[in-house]
Amino acid sequence: MKLGTRLLAAAFSLAIVAAPASAQLSGLPAYNYAPAAAGVTISGMFGRGLNDASGKANSAGGMLTYGADMFWVGAGASYFDFDVAKTVSFGGNVGVNLPLGPDLPVKVAIVAGAAYSSKNSVKALTIPAGVTLAINVPSPSLTVVPWISPGIRYLRADPGTGTWSSTTKFGGSGGLSIGLPMGVGFDVAVDYTNISGGSPFVVGAGLHYTFKTGGSM
Repeated sequence: MKLGTRLLAAAFSLAIVAAPASAQLSGLPAYNYAPAAAGVTISGMFGRGLNDASGKANSAGGMLTYGADMFWVGAGASYFDFDVAKTVSFGGNVGVNLPLGPDLPVKVAIVAGAAYSSKNSVKALTIPAGVTLAINVPSPSLTVVPWISPGIRYLRADPGTGTWSSTTKFGGSGGLSIGLPMGVGFDVAVDYTNISGGSPFVVGAGLHYTFKTGGSM
């Protein structure tokens, strides 16, 4: 392997393990909430690392999510670090809503996800899992839902040597989802992983559209 390729692989490995691996799709916050309306949701998000530990990298990605009253499942991809790594991450998530009662404005869900990326023999796998608490704020014309999702992040990576290493860290994400009656919505989110020597902090903003099938989540 040429020196330039090695340096690129090392930089890419450092980036995905130290920072964007904290997110469900590389460079994006772990979006552990599905829109309140049941149906199929198409969403897109732009992400940015804010501190040195996050690499201050720009990313963009999209998800396709199917949701029902008791669960949701989604899959998507992101393009991470436009300037250096220039790689694609693939992943998905699943959430199961706990039966708290149909009229309560509070939703609690058990969530888990996974994301995988590979470039120049450098590979990384991220598995976030936790609990999401969402509150439906009363509004006559909008769906306004702030949410928070603390949990753990299992990180596993091969820097190109053929040897995998892994670690488990505490982390969390949170955000705000705003939906209009016709299905269009706006999302913002933040993501944090507690890593010794530098904890990455990532933010994201995007849009979604839900093809509603009735019911609520």
